[in-house]
Amino acid sequence: MLMDEPFGALDPVTRDALGRDFRALHERLGLTTVMVTHDMMEALLLADRILVLDQGQVRADGSPRDLMGVQSDPVVAALMETPRRQARRLEALADG
Repeated sequence: MLMDEPFGALDPVTRDALGRDFRALHERLGLTTVMVTHDMMEALLLADRILVLDQGQVRADGSPRDLMGVQSDPVVAALMETPRRQARRLEALADG
């Protein structure tokens, strides 16, 4: 299945619910899915494997856990830092 920004135009609650439902369906049916997204949080939460492209070049290819540990490539490291920073900001708001 090829999906291009499939959840991008949805409100956050619907987006989260559909993402979780799709992930469950994906696992249950053993689907092979290529999802194009610019939302790193979405990629990290839904993917088994992430391919990071920059100017037509593959910068990284691995599991979400593997990519979260990449420090050797500044483009990949910056992409992975974004969801971390967002999570810290949300946590600070909740603690606040």
